Amino acid sequence: MTTELRGTILSVDLDDLACYHAIHGLPPPTPEQADVVLGRCLPRLLKLFAETGARATFFVVGRDLERDMQGPGHGAALLELAAQSGHELANHSYSHAYDLVDWPSGQIYGDLRRCDDLLRKLGARPRGFRAPGYCHDELLLQQAGALGYRYDSSLLPSLPYYAAKLAAMAWIRLRGRRSQSRARGLRSFLGSARPYYRSDVGMWEVPISVSPLLRLPMVGTFVLRGGPLYQEALRTPALHLELHALDLADPDTDPIDPALRKRQPELRTPLDKRLARLRELIKRRGGATSIAAAFGS
Repeated sequence: MTTELRGTILSVDLDDLACYHAIHGLPPPTPEQADVVLGRCLPRLLKLFAETGARATFFVVGRDLERDMQGPGHGAALLELAAQSGHELANHSYSHAYDLVDWPSGQIYGDLRRCDDLLRKLGARPRGFRAPGYCHDELLLQQAGALGYRYDSSLLPSLPYYAAKLAAMAWIRLRGRRSQSRARGLRSFLGSARPYYRSDVGMWEVPISVSPLLRLPMVGTFVLRGGPLYQEALRTPALHLELHALDLADPDTDPIDPALRKRQPELRTPLDKRLARLRELIKRRGGATSIAAAFGS
């Protein structure tokens, strides 16, 4: 059973810099760098969404939320206010382990439950899940379903994205480093681009949008650079745009490792241009909503 959505869904992965260092085989970030996402990028996202009246789903990494709650707490406070103002907080796992899909079912459930518990401390009622690195299978999603979630949004049906990921991993190996991304998981990048119900896990699957024909991923990294993919995002009848908090990082003022700046394409576009494009996109599409709101849950 599939369904046709209209309008615009926004989802945001709050992956911290440690995730990017891991996939590029870089040393762990410094404590100052660890605060970039919740301390700097999240406020920019919430400010822009407030200006445009947009609502979004924030996929929260439990590990990073817990660290913030045990420290300054400003990220947790912002997320709590976001939930109160109509944004959705969803589960992006506790550990953001790229091999989470390979863990035993009990360990997977424990990881997801740990993130779920933290979100509920902020007053949220999590209803959805997204797997780290998009890699998922039936066993993994069954553990999300066991938490009572209504949907999964781990599917990025873009074979070009998967091919580019494999090429990047091979290049990193040639340079003598090791990426924590997984070469396995082809099925996570194949399938329907329309939401459909998965009876095997008892949840809706809400894919991230891709372009027609070439199936290029509608994610902030590429869309906010402008060009044909941005124009496609403006005109498509139904858009589920996936952002990452890093999409609104500022390499000129935020403490980001120079090696990461060279490797993340979104950081090559000035922040003011990314902000302007995202603002224009939301306004021209008549606003945006969260995944849960789009499904009436």
